[in-house]
Amino acid sequence: MGFIQEWFGFGGWQELSARGSIVATIFYRVFFAVGLGIAIITYTIISGGEDPSLLYITLVAIIWFLIYQFLINLIFVNGSRYT
Repeated sequence: MGFIQEWFGFGGWQELSARGSIVATIFYRVFFAVGLGIAIITYTIISGGEDPSLLYITLVAIIWFLIYQFLINLIFVNGSRYT
């Protein structure tokens, strides 16, 4: 679980809350919601414009969540080691 927890865990959010401002935290959460909406719209367009089923929307949401968690951890936890 070390690799998964390091790159996909909630350490980035904890670091952001500890040293970041409230405005930054709100910005990152709004960016997540906007990115999720864009991911769902993009999937809908790619799949031919038909309404996707709940299964595919959930799958897109999980994939976007993992990508976003990876980015947050890269920015606030793992990337700070090398600076």
